[in-house]
Amino acid sequence: MKTTSIVFIAALAIALASCAPAPAPAVAPPAPQGNERFLIDPRTGYDAQPTPANAKRFDDAWRAILAGDYTTARKKLDDIRAKEPNYAPLQLAEAAIALRQEKTDAARPIVERALAKRPRYTAAEVYAAEIAIAEKRTREAYDIYRDVASRPGAPDFVVERIGELRATLFDQLYNAALAAPHEESVRLLREALVINPAANPARILLAQKLVAEHAYDEARAELEPILATGDVDRSEVQEALAEIDISHGRYEAAIARYERISKRDGRFAARLDEIKQQYAEANMPPQFRRAIESESITRGDLAVLMYWKVASVRFASNIAAPPIAIDIGETPGRDEIVRAMALGIYQVDPVTRRVGPYSPVNAGALSRITARLLTLRGAPCARGAGNVLAACAIVDPSLGAGPEAPVPGRVAAGVMEQVDRALSR
Repeated sequence: MKTTSIVFIAALAIALASCAPAPAPAVAPPAPQGNERFLIDPRTGYDAQPTPANAKRFDDAWRAILAGDYTTARKKLDDIRAKEPNYAPLQLAEAAIALRQEKTDAARPIVERALAKRPRYTAAEVYAAEIAIAEKRTREAYDIYRDVASRPGAPDFVVERIGELRATLFDQLYNAALAAPHEESVRLLREALVINPAANPARILLAQKLVAEHAYDEARAELEPILATGDVDRSEVQEALAEIDISHGRYEAAIARYERISKRDGRFAARLDEIKQQYAEANMPPQFRRAIESESITRGDLAVLMYWKVASVRFASNIAAPPIAIDIGETPGRDEIVRAMALGIYQVDPVTRRVGPYSPVNAGALSRITARLLTLRGAPCARGAGNVLAACAIVDPSLGAGPEAPVPGRVAAGVMEQVDRALSR
């Protein structure tokens, strides 16, 4: 009877146990949101394993951290620390708590110590990058994440984070370049293009700045990736390419580019005229190029400019024989000097028989020679005028710098162009 009672009680207990409800499953912590999702498990990238019991405790601690239950998490971490104080993920877990509480100052030294001992500790590197982001050190964060991404086993989100940082860093560099002095701007644009080589606006701006400092070959190299894109037809690109063409003497190509963009934007018309003028000058004889580039012209230089700039001088007919001058010999521009003598614009000293081709021409002398030229070539505006230059709307070169000032070739050429217009009216 006693045995039967025991069996009955045991069977009853088993039956009651089988009817009891199953224990509730552990509730998973909510998925991290925002930047918290980048605070990965501190064990990521750390090879050493704790004891199974401590591994279980760390699992519990990490779930508590993700749930925001930092009191429970720290209790579990303390239990592990009592047995394995050198287990590095313990310290990094404290940094995770600090970062989730936006306490970067508290987290930073923990992460730095971890990386000092293990430079390739993935979780610590990610934490360091996130601290750098929080502290606006974008370039540092970008470099850290790129290093992490270069190794096997990088977290999946690293590529996403690099993309975000690349965009932020590029914007910072590009905007800084817009406000920086020229040399600094070039450096910043180069850095920005390393970050994002496909950023055509930055590439075009860099090319423009390189053209401005006459680094034409570098500018061409920077524009190369654009030439096969739709941006090649942008006015800024065509302008830069035209200036590069000019630097290599390809005037026809430059003129074609400027004519095309001038039809779209009249602001380029003045530059087109300049290039056409340069092209004409480039095809002039060497004595003309020397004269127009001179910083202080001589009478010989002025005769050359007069001949090539004033049609009435170059195409004059029924010219009398010029007087004899003994000092022109093999002088550059000899034929142009002879023409000025034949037209009476230059007079030969009757005693020395010299015309002075190498004598400098100052502003006062240029004014007098210009007035004589207008009168001798029959400009209607010069007839009976007391002030010939004013009557013919010629800017008197002596009014600005004074009559004794030397005359650059381009200034003299400009005066001769005014003379040509006055004679053709």
